[in-house]
Amino acid sequence: MLGSALLWILLLVAVSPTTARPGVVLPVSSRRTGTTAPKQHDPRNKRASGPWRIPSYVRMPVSRQHFNGTGKGRGGRHVRPPTTPRPQLLSTPKNASADDTQSLAARQYTNPRKWGWAGLEELGGIAYIIELEIGTPPQKIKVFIDTGSYELWVNPNCSTAASASICQSHGMYYPSRSRSSMYVGSGFAVTYGTGAVRGKYWSDDINVAMFRIPQVQFAVADDSDYTFSGVLGLGYGYPHTVSYPSVLNLMVADGMIMAPIFSVGLGGHLDNFSEIIFGGVNRWKFAGRLEPVRIWPPISKQDPRWIQYWVNVTSLGMTKPGEQPVIYTPRDTFNMPVLIDTGSTLSYIREDLVAQIGKQFHATIDHAGYYIVDCAWRNKPGTIDFGFNRGRMVINVRYKDFIYQQYPGYCMLGVQPADVGSTTYVLGDTFIRGAYLVFDQQSDTVWMNQYYNCGDGVVTVGAERGDPGNVIGAC
Repeated sequence: MLGSALLWILLLVAVSPTTARPGVVLPVSSRRTGTTAPKQHDPRNKRASGPWRIPSYVRMPVSRQHFNGTGKGRGGRHVRPPTTPRPQLLSTPKNASADDTQSLAARQYTNPRKWGWAGLEELGGIAYIIELEIGTPPQKIKVFIDTGSYELWVNPNCSTAASASICQSHGMYYPSRSRSSMYVGSGFAVTYGTGAVRGKYWSDDINVAMFRIPQVQFAVADDSDYTFSGVLGLGYGYPHTVSYPSVLNLMVADGMIMAPIFSVGLGGHLDNFSEIIFGGVNRWKFAGRLEPVRIWPPISKQDPRWIQYWVNVTSLGMTKPGEQPVIYTPRDTFNMPVLIDTGSTLSYIREDLVAQIGKQFHATIDHAGYYIVDCAWRNKPGTIDFGFNRGRMVINVRYKDFIYQQYPGYCMLGVQPADVGSTTYVLGDTFIRGAYLVFDQQSDTVWMNQYYNCGDGVVTVGAERGDPGNVIGAC
């Protein structure tokens, strides 16, 4: 699917092969996501070498990769901001053979050059990335953090990437150079609207921050188009959409964190601070209690090939400079399920709502159907207001964080119409920059509050179901 991880699009991985067997097996107590409590973890059965750790949290800085767009070469082309285009919703059946999987990969992989999209140097934006170390000795690899997908893959083809130079700067992984690498096999394939990737599965040791996770399964690309970085998918993986444990699963199994929970604070335009915390919450990034917003539809009602962080938006409005807030949706009856996706630069909602908001900004519509606004709006003190739980939580996103500057002098509305006929609505980075979010697979909840940056202090969560709700923000 469709990041300042550019419009790095919703990586909905199109394959979940059961023929790809992991190099490790989760302990019995953690075979199902979210059921492992610290007291159940038996250090005698640990996978990792060295002393068993008391579960805590793993904190990583998120780097902001800035792209200074020039707008050159636009001409009459379709210039959508760089984003991970929505892949086709295809999946390997759980009883598929290896031949079936390879055949599916071949069918899904297409050459996306026909789309004619511009390179990153022309489009600009921000990508949110972290650095992993893979193998023995460690090889440094930069990957996008993506809540819209559920697998880790590396090694884009830089010769066909949106930016060869940026792609090359993110590093490559070579299994042959690692003493701990193991070939798993089977086919991996994702097809996007603006690109594609295919490859094979390997397993190897991965360092996340200072912690080492042994024999993690991931995909190594054989070829790709447009994509210029690997991706760390943080959505619902095993046992839902893939047959092997994800990085998040293994962090729980190895006693690094208590439960499959992570928090994200991207921060605003001038904040210069972004981080992800596995198993913890930074209470100095919000005020008061976190609001529990349940996954909706529930995961039991979602397509098993694509289980995501869907939540229900119950109001949408705007606070203009010096004016009272105005809501553009019915107060008591409005519902709009949306996917929260760190891998999407823009947000995508119903066209009538985009038109209503665009009207307030005197937006114009370009030849490709995108709502364009005067960049001067970014310097005004208004907000776009997203409501949840019938107004119990409203996230106010500042104009500066909401309006996307594709390149100097050319700005887009932070929400754009979803594809014609689609009800796949997305809240991307133009929403997330205004929120502090805790993705909780233990209780199937996205906890949220308004983002602030008033200090620093992390609290461990996951000892009990729903305990992020006990954390009181310090701002």
